[in-house]
Formats: sequence, C-alpha cells, structure tokens
Amino acid sequence: YQEIAGRFADGTAYTLLKPDYGFSALAYGPMAKAVLVSPRIAPQLIGVGLLEAIPEAEILANARAQAAAAGPIKGVPNRVWDAPSGKTRIGRFGWKANVASIAHQTAGAFNGDIGITSSLFPDEACTAAQKDCLAAPRGGQPEIDDKTLGDVVFYQATLAPPARRHVNDVTVRKGEKLFHAAQCAACHRPGYETAGSDHSAALARQRIHPYTDLLLHDLGEGLADGRPDGQANGRQWKTPPLWGVGLIRDVNQHDRLLHDGRARGVMEAILWHGGEAEASRDRVLSMNRDEREALVRFVESL
Repeated sequence: YQEIAGRFADGTAYTLLKPDYGFSALAYGPMAKAVLVSPRIAPQLIGVGLLEAIPEAEILANARAQAAAAGPIKGVPNRVWDAPSGKTRIGRFGWKANVASIAHQTAGAFNGDIGITSSLFPDEACTAAQKDCLAAPRGGQPEIDDKTLGDVVFYQATLAPPARRHVNDVTVRKGEKLFHAAQCAACHRPGYETAGSDHSAALARQRIHPYTDLLLHDLGEGLADGRPDGQANGRQWKTPPLWGVGLIRDVNQHDRLLHDGRARGVMEAILWHGGEAEASRDRVLSMNRDEREALVRFVESL
C-alpha cells in the first residue's frame, strides 16, 4: 500500500491506503498486456432478496430524479444479460451492478468460482491453456440440478438484514442529519417498498431501508479500476447498500470496506469518494471531530 496523508479542516490528520497489485509465479506463463485486473472483496449477502424485490420503476425513477436535479450526482443503471430470464435487465448486484438476479449470481459463482455447472451455465469455465481443467472428470451434465440450485438461491434470497441499532441515540440522530446535509442520501437512498417476489411471499410489500439507489456513479480517478463491466465504465461503481455495515467488524473480525477492502472503516470509505461525490466528501472534510463521529455512528447503526 502507498500511504496518502491528508487533514480535515480542523487540522486532524488522516491516512488512506492506496493499493498496488501485482502477480508472481504465474502457472500459465505471462499474462497478456490486455488483461484487466480489479480485485474484489465479497459484498454482504444480507437482504439481497429484498433488493431484488425493489420495483425496476423505482431504480429508473432514481436516475430520472438525479438527472433533473442540479449538481453533479447523475447515476445511471447498468443493463446486463440475465441468464434465468434470457433478457437484458437492470443490474442490481455486484460492485458494478453487473448481475440482475440472485439466480444468475449464484449459478455464475457455482460455475466460475468452483467449477460446478448448472442448466444456467452448462459449460466448464476452463481456458484453452488449462489442459488439466479440460481433461478433468465431470460430475454430471449439469453437475447441480435445478432443485438444489433453487434451494441455494432461496436461502440467499431470504437472509434478512439486521435490525437497526441505537435508533434513538442522540449522537446517531445528529449523525443522520449530517448524512442528509452532506447530500449522502442523494445516492444512498434510504427507503423503498418492495413489490412481489418469486422467492417468498415474506419479501413482498415490505418497507425496507437499504440506503442505496442501485445506480452507477463516477467516483473519480482515485477509485477507478479501468475495467468496464456491462455498461459500467472503469470509473463507475454501484452505490452499495449501507444496512449492516456496523456489524461487519463483528462478523468478519475486520471493518475493511470498498470494492477491494482498502478502506479501514466508514470514514476512510467516505474519504475515498471523488467524482460525483466530491462535494459530499468535502462537506465531511469540513466537519469537526464530534460531527465526524456522529456521522460514523449513524452509518454504523443502519
């Protein structure tokens, strides 16, 4: 990591970590110069069924409202091919909203991550250079049946987000006001009402608060990975939901955030925001210590 030093307006120093990635001991020879690399940490699985149940019209309404409003915030949806429906749909999952459904994400992970084929992804994910992979025994055609795949999809779709904590805490309520004053809610939209769900009736017609617009935003050169994905370009990222962020430390024994885990906690994640979010970041830089602590406490209460 390269350390990047900075100061808040009140003189308090901070340090950000800029990662520098490389590869060694490659098993199949040098990589082609055209290979694009963008490290990822796994996003949370909580609440994905509820996110899938948000009406598409609401996501498009977010984009229209931002386009009509003054200021730099101009989110756009990603549109990607969805294997279960065989159609191009609005992306909702992944760091660049490059997947439209839980079923596509799950079947794609079975195939691409651990080599298990399904009716949605029936071909092995071996490259031409991977002779051992191509010659390996197969576990069936496909290797996971539709019912088992469906059970895994159902399990993921019904993982509930945690209840909010410390809702009436004075500091948390102060942080909520600062969150809105800094225009963070322009992208991290607080609430929706879900429509129907193919997974469970329990997901339908629920009032939820994921704090996302599910749109792509240009977050500046500091976070750019130069890697397009669907209609997302190399500077765009989907607004991640904020619910459950305050429990990541308890679950994972760390609080590394952003797509590659470079941020050590909520405040560093905010300070990496640029591009469309530069004005909001600058508002946070102008806050005093008590205001910054209140803002973080609010985000961690979600």
